[in-house]
Amino acid sequence: MKKILCIIIAVLFVFSAALMAGCAKDPATTGEITEDVTTVPEETEIKDDLPERSFKGKTFRVILQEGSHTDVYTEDHETGDPLHDAVFRRNGLVSERFGIEFEVTHDEYANVNAAITRSVKAGSDEYDLCFVHMVSGASLAQSNLVLPFEKLPYVDLEKPWWDASIKNGFSIRNNLMMVNGDISPRSFSITSCLYFNKTMFDRLDMEYPYELVRSGNWTLDKMFEMTKDITHDEDGDGKVTKDSTKDVYGLSSWSLDVPYSFYYAAGGMLVSKDQDDVPFYDPQLERDTGIYKKIYDVIITNNAYYETDVADFPNVSKMFADGRALFLDAKLATAEDLREMDNEFGILPVPKYDSAQTDYRSFVNGASSMVCVPATVTSDSQREFVSIIVEALASEAYRTVTPVLKENYLKRKITRDAESADMIDYVVRNRVFDMAYVNMFDGVGSYVRDLLKAGATDIASSLKKYQKSAAKKIENIVKAFDKSLDS
Repeated sequence: MKKILCIIIAVLFVFSAALMAGCAKDPATTGEITEDVTTVPEETEIKDDLPERSFKGKTFRVILQEGSHTDVYTEDHETGDPLHDAVFRRNGLVSERFGIEFEVTHDEYANVNAAITRSVKAGSDEYDLCFVHMVSGASLAQSNLVLPFEKLPYVDLEKPWWDASIKNGFSIRNNLMMVNGDISPRSFSITSCLYFNKTMFDRLDMEYPYELVRSGNWTLDKMFEMTKDITHDEDGDGKVTKDSTKDVYGLSSWSLDVPYSFYYAAGGMLVSKDQDDVPFYDPQLERDTGIYKKIYDVIITNNAYYETDVADFPNVSKMFADGRALFLDAKLATAEDLREMDNEFGILPVPKYDSAQTDYRSFVNGASSMVCVPATVTSDSQREFVSIIVEALASEAYRTVTPVLKENYLKRKITRDAESADMIDYVVRNRVFDMAYVNMFDGVGSYVRDLLKAGATDIASSLKKYQKSAAKKIENIVKAFDKSLDS
């Protein structure tokens, strides 16, 4: 059942900058953490250039899916959890700065779209900001239900707190209906990464891959070399089986994660844009053949633990936590599941295709929150209000929440070394979005997953199979989008 919780922060949270700086280094305010918090990097001091405004207690109304509570916590007090309290401080700073109160509605993710649709079609103007499911929420943009961010005067998508590549997955004709970035700590937490077992590396006398990452040479070929001879029978029955409690693997992975994280990290993309920012289905056979061969080698040739059964998904991280896998492909939030792991582990970005690729790229799970503004925000004064608060929430998260997410929650509390913490920047600042994945998850967006599950190698026939239907799907999306903009 939907529950509506109001957060009135403007009066409750009035801290001076000096007091905040002092509390940041007080272990009593950070739960389990007993180390000093690293000073916020200088780059987080980038200003948002927002005007001085007081909205005199006006309510800013937010709806978000259950499970994404970390984006906007509803408690009106600090709890001792570092991430929660950082989000609370973010909200308090924005509330105090602009004289507003927050009203937050939670609902099941499947119901959020319906709530937004009802509100917009009825003209009831119930929400100012919506956090929606990436895949299911994408349809809102095609039905005249959300507002292009280009119509929000104070949202500056060139600022570092917004994902730089978001337009590739969600913009059509230079109208961007959904955005993401620091405003959603939950989204950052479900970004793909790679874990490695440092204890196993030490036992095998292997160098940690950190320097390979920094030099630009952390590639699928390197990972293939490292995992080539790792998978082996350890329980003495003469075979490597998933049911064993002792057999060791080079990689532990899940079929709803690793095909996407490896494909996009290697530069794969199924939809391109023309000069007018109109998307079109654009499979590139030569490129994708090369990418898939490398993925196939790491997973199939090297006999990785590749779990395809949803019910057995917990075994993927458990195998790594038990010290029976050299690598684990997962999301950043999985680090919390490894809290009690006996072996030391580190975090890396997913490897590139080759050293010529310019950057590391991170897949964002389809369950990620995306941010949108309902089409009922129509007047100039409403758009000014909403755009100021949205930009302020994002920029303040960049300064207040993300450093805690990295420094405290991920670096201090869970990961076991400072170098892994540095790797997190490679992960969260190069996230990619593909319109094919977002809009055709079951179909062309999953073709690598389907090929791996079958152990198949015929890329050409798979891409050809999707050619007509995928092109038509993209064409229909553009038509619906154009109709939405004209209505």
